[in-house]
Amino acid sequence: MPPNRTQIECTAYCSCGYCCNWEWGVKLPGPFYVGLSPTWLPLRLRRRKKGNIDVTLPIISRYWTATNLSGSPYLGMTSSGKFPAQARPPILSKLSLMQYHKLPGRLLLPWRLLPAYGSIAADTDYYPFGTRMFVPGYGWGEVEDRGGSIKGPARIDLYHRSHKEALRWGRRKLQVLVVLPGQSFLDSLQIPKPLKSFLKALNFFRTLLF
Repeated sequence: MPPNRTQIECTAYCSCGYCCNWEWGVKLPGPFYVGLSPTWLPLRLRRRKKGNIDVTLPIISRYWTATNLSGSPYLGMTSSGKFPAQARPPILSKLSLMQYHKLPGRLLLPWRLLPAYGSIAADTDYYPFGTRMFVPGYGWGEVEDRGGSIKGPARIDLYHRSHKEALRWGRRKLQVLVVLPGQSFLDSLQIPKPLKSFLKALNFFRTLLF
């Protein structure tokens, strides 16, 4: 089946703690920790989720509070074991020019001139890890995470570096280009992986890749 465009509800999230419902906590002996919440009751004794008691963590760490991972440690990584990232379009692309306020920072930091995939959380029953998506206004992303509340093929979450950017994005219904693993023409080419990743991220080559 070739890549296809699908209308998907795209919701922003970040690592602030409010988007993802985790809190800072002080580890205690056994299955407990003291949660540090910015609420009327800032200190709460909580029990860590069974099966996650022996995880080696710093004294002060982060724990999920309002998901099916309640009490589990949050290590700041996606379900696939990667650190989340925000999509970064090619420097000369239309999307990059639309995000002109980011250009000075990119020009000052050479490594940010290169394009990069953003982290997408999706229902992996429909979009397995490694699925690539082009989201208008966001750029290219890759499915690297999943969430208990993300069900079905019509919902994804897009990672943003800051809570402010996540709020600005909000929730949008968009026509998303979905490329399942193995569907790209480049997947079949025997070329170095860094070069392959770079070419997949270039919007200019999008019509040549699929």
